[in-house]
Amino acid sequence: MNDSSAVRPASSPKGAQLNLLRYLRQLGFALISIIVLVVIFSLLNGRFFSYANWYHIAQQVSMIALLAVGQTFVVATAGIDISQGSVLALTAMTCAILIVTFHWPVLLAILAALLVGAAAGWLVGFSIVRLNVPPFIATLGMLAIALGLALLSTDGTPIFGLPQSFLNISEGRFLGIPHMAWIALVVAVIAAFVLNKTRFGRYTLAIGSNAESARRVGINVSAHLLWIYSLAGVVSALTGVVYVAYTSAAQPTAGNNYELYSIAAVVIGGGSLFGGVGTILGSFLGALLMTVLKNGTQLAGISPYVEEVILGVVVIGAVYIDNLRRRLR
Repeated sequence: MNDSSAVRPASSPKGAQLNLLRYLRQLGFALISIIVLVVIFSLLNGRFFSYANWYHIAQQVSMIALLAVGQTFVVATAGIDISQGSVLALTAMTCAILIVTFHWPVLLAILAALLVGAAAGWLVGFSIVRLNVPPFIATLGMLAIALGLALLSTDGTPIFGLPQSFLNISEGRFLGIPHMAWIALVVAVIAAFVLNKTRFGRYTLAIGSNAESARRVGINVSAHLLWIYSLAGVVSALTGVVYVAYTSAAQPTAGNNYELYSIAAVVIGGGSLFGGVGTILGSFLGALLMTVLKNGTQLAGISPYVEEVILGVVVIGAVYIDNLRRRLR
């Protein structure tokens, strides 16, 4: 995941050094913050460094990191997706209903959930490129639609009784690391390659930097944005599947506030809400920071209500950092 979507090949050693410094500056805040938090929480509670706790952190960071991957592509185009949590809930319910109620094979139910996520993302993209609805409003509308459909699917009742073959997504492990963490890692590596090494990634950043200029050089901005939001919907759906396996149940209110965690993770990791900048590694580190913060406060016995306050402060702080980085460029 050693990518930097904002960095371009340099024509000289000096240019390469400047790009490297810019990249390190993007990741610096997240790295320093993680180190500081790890030191503080390890001093507050000796269990923080235990294998059991870090296994739990690996499970939790998987879901935020997956959402952050999708959010990175959206934010890189100067957009934003606040519907992730609700799409997560809707696709989680879809997957669980198909498995438990209709007895679909696990893989087929997962595929259906991914298709629902893709459809939700496509509708958001269509609203943006064809109806000229701003990304914030389009995803706000999808937030309400997806949450309403998730609640209607079972009248707000959670679904239990998922088979062990499905729960192994969370409970299984390879080399001591949970399967869901490997899923997040593989998705992040693929996304880093796409964003940094392919034409699709270059087009994504070009649109975020200046959509009109991107059109003038022949980029089909509308089609590209449809792809971006559809892929973001698929990633949210995959997170929904992982979430159900992690909690052993599907709940229509699952994923509450997860979109805020992913947005904060992207910005903390070097992404810009103004578009044109993004790095998957940075977003992954931002997700780790948010997870360590949440886990550490729980071990320290801090009220979950205080966690909500901290989340709000972190989101505001992340936007401030974004503005500060823009002045320094």
